[in-house]
Formats: sequence, structure tokens, C-alpha cells
Amino acid sequence: MAQYRKLPSENSCPKVDWFKNLELPTGRTFVCTGREVRALDHIERENNDGQVINIARETGTSKENYLAIANNIKVNGVLLDAQPPFISEDGKLKDGFTRFESFESIGTTHWVFNIVKPKEGFTWNDVNDEVGLGANNHPPSKPATQGDFKRALNRWIASQDKAPTSGECQDWINNIPHSFTPTVVANIAEYSLKSNAAKSSMESLDGPDVIRKTKELHGDSFTDRVKIMPVNISGNKTYFKRVVCDRVEALANPKVSATYMVGYTKNVPADEVQQVREDGLEYAEKINEWFENAFQLRMKRGSSFKFLDIEAFIPQVIGEETDLIKVEKEG
Repeated sequence: MAQYRKLPSENSCPKVDWFKNLELPTGRTFVCTGREVRALDHIERENNDGQVINIARETGTSKENYLAIANNIKVNGVLLDAQPPFISEDGKLKDGFTRFESFESIGTTHWVFNIVKPKEGFTWNDVNDEVGLGANNHPPSKPATQGDFKRALNRWIASQDKAPTSGECQDWINNIPHSFTPTVVANIAEYSLKSNAAKSSMESLDGPDVIRKTKELHGDSFTDRVKIMPVNISGNKTYFKRVVCDRVEALANPKVSATYMVGYTKNVPADEVQQVREDGLEYAEKINEWFENAFQLRMKRGSSFKFLDIEAFIPQVIGEETDLIKVEKEG
């Protein structure tokens, strides 16, 4: 059963000896030199641009979970079975980004932190991955996701002198506490190996990169009224459909004289890219056929044809709505 201890007063903080029954953590990549109470305003967790540098999380610090943790502290107290957040000796936060926001939200100014440093032969990136992914076993924490592990494993693979095997990648994952099945671990390893293989032979780009590079290559061909639209043709069909909406919106914008659609791929090896491009063009042509069909219907029906025509709303107000609510049409 989890062990908690109430804070003595509002805005107060725990003491180091509260955790005397909790052994200092040990890791493959780091050593813990002790625990200290530190002032929160002396903990560094942002870069020069004011961005929280939680690199272990694929999508950044959880904004939903910190309120749950703060409420847990207020109601139950400080969880004594879970390791306090990790910082370097000079005060850089390594784990506990969500908890840090919880501490601030309850008004405390200090907290207990584990002080860690890399073992010989390891870097701070190695430490960040191990503690950032594996030290989230405290309720109600949000465990590291498969995406978090893929992101960290990609960094590790890229740092190796030669491409590791799938087995070595799985060993790297299993050296960090997680709750994945062996099948999931194998899938994470294979995904990351494929992703890095693509990077070694293909230039890795995202949407903004495509716009920038297109302008660099053919800048003289575009005015400010030409909208360059990146199209990730290796994305799923939902992404393609979102591009359709962007294209329709651009066509209706009087400030846009033309659109220039540029396809690109992500995580596709060089020996597969041609087929992916052909598949993307084939699906784009299918979408064009859908629009042609819609245009023909418009020609037949005239102004009565609506591209989006919501006929009714589903009943949702409990005790008041029981049937479809028809939308009143003009005319």
C-alpha cells in the first residue's frame, strides 16, 4: 500500500529525512549522490526561448496530469514510496517536469530532489532517457508512451558508431523500466531501426522544411500570393483528407492567387520512395475524381446542392431530446 505523509501546512515542503526508508536510486547510466531540498526558482527547466526542455516526452510535459498530481498531494500528502524528481548538481531538471508544475500550483517554494550525474562512459542524454522514461512509476503519473521510447531510441541509434541490431535495441529498451510486452518492445525496435535507416539515405524533412527548401530552389517563381502546400504522401489517408480542406480554403482565399503543392515523405527508405510517391499520386487522383463527381452533382442540382449539408443533430440533452433535431433550411 502506498505510503503518504501530509504536509504540515499549506505551501510547506517535505524534508529529506521523510525519504530515509527509500534507497537512493541506481541506474545503468547514472549515480545518485544524495538528496537535497532546493528552491524551485533555482531549478532550470527551460531553454533560452522559454520552452520547457522535457526531451524524454514525445509531446512535451503533460498539462492534464499535473492537476491530478497536485490534488493528490493536497488530499493524500507526499508519496514516500516514489523517488523525488531528479536534478543535476547545478540544478537542471532531469525528471519530474509534470510534478514540478504541480509543486508550483500548490504554492510551495521548495522541494526534495535526487542529485544525479552520469556514470563514466555515459552522457547526459543517456541519463535523460533513462530517468525521463523509467522514473514515472509514481501515482498518478503518466507512464512513458511507445512514442516517447521511439523518440529516445532514435537518438540512441543515431549516436552509435554503427547501426545496432534489433536485439541490441530491445536490450536498450529493456534496461529502462516499462510495462510493454515483448512484442511491443520488438515493434518499437523495428520502427526505430527503419526510421534511422531512412534518415541515413534520405533527407529528413517536415512541412516547414519543405516550404523553405522549395523557396530556396525556385524562389524566383513564387510571389507572396502563391501558397506553397507541403503534402506528406507517406502519411495516412486522414492526413490526405486534411490537405484537401487546406486546398479548398486556399482556393477561396482572395489573397492567394495560386497554390503550389509539393510532396514529400517521412521515414521512407530510398529504395521504397518511388513506390510511395506513385501510391501518393494515385490516391491524389482518386480524390480528384471525388471532386469531379461533386462538381457534376452541382451542375445537375444547381444551388440546391451543398458540399457539406448537415440535415440533423443527434439528441444529446438528457431528459429533453429524444429524436433527431432537424436543421431548418432557408427557403
